[in-house]
Amino acid sequence: MRIVSLAEIQAAIVPEAAVEAVKAGFVAHAKGLVHCPEPTQIVFRDEGQEQHGECHVKSATWSGNPYVAVKIASGSYRNAARGLPGAGGMVLLISADTGLPVALLHDECWLTNVRTAAAGALAAGLKPVAKDATLGVIGTGTQAEMQAEMICAHLGLSSVAVWGRSGEKAAALGGRLRAGGLTATPMDTVHEVCHASAILVTTTPATSPVVQLEDVPGTLHIVAVGADTPGKTELDPRILGRAHTIVTDAHQECLSNSDFGAAVRAGEIAEDCDVSFGEMLALAEPDPRMAEDGISVVDLTGMGVQDLAIASMTLEALGD
Repeated sequence: MRIVSLAEIQAAIVPEAAVEAVKAGFVAHAKGLVHCPEPTQIVFRDEGQEQHGECHVKSATWSGNPYVAVKIASGSYRNAARGLPGAGGMVLLISADTGLPVALLHDECWLTNVRTAAAGALAAGLKPVAKDATLGVIGTGTQAEMQAEMICAHLGLSSVAVWGRSGEKAAALGGRLRAGGLTATPMDTVHEVCHASAILVTTTPATSPVVQLEDVPGTLHIVAVGADTPGKTELDPRILGRAHTIVTDAHQECLSNSDFGAAVRAGEIAEDCDVSFGEMLALAEPDPRMAEDGISVVDLTGMGVQDLAIASMTLEALGD
């Protein structure tokens, strides 16, 4: 079995190729070519039952793909104070023919971050916006930075508005984005970011809504990626109640884990009101609803097919 290091993986990944690989995975899933077993989510809690970390195990098979993928991503919010990485992980690729392990991609959670940002870029791209539009980012961590970079690259945007609970971290993120060639402005409130933006991406591990309905202007396209385990929620359920279109990557997981499910349980929306992300991406022409004024929400919890898509692309790029 081949063991692939993070350095090898990073050298093999081209961001836009990652976006296209992830898109192909979502479309294949919408066509019934992919099987994603129910993910396993292990929450780490201390003696007082406070959540401080989690472990996700996701997997997938894809008709025509030579591999089966099993991905593990884990970490603790407390690691930064310990001088440790916030997250770690790996992807195991198994031969879909023999059932034998082929490669272990020791990506230290980097592939998970890339495939999540790639999905965010695709979700942001469902809404047509002008090149001078601003992307709003809620959060200041690794995923906030990667979402900003990948969405802007994918859509040709250059302006970013940032908010985080820590003004210091928001300023630091703004500095890193500016160093990468973007115009990034930290803002004092979520309300300011929402009203400055055409697209908003939320990337926090919040367990109570960070974005309230009162923060949101009449028209805003929201991509929610932070709420991926039970108990997490970033959006006021009323926001989804006002949305003209709600898109989910995995209906059942979103119903259980994310802002979509929280809005259903709050009685704001029906549990069958969502549209499949893969089906949206498979359309020959953009869905006309996405060009309408008003609020639209794409709720992403992450799917094993994303891990299979990006890991198999990586191994193919590395060659023998």
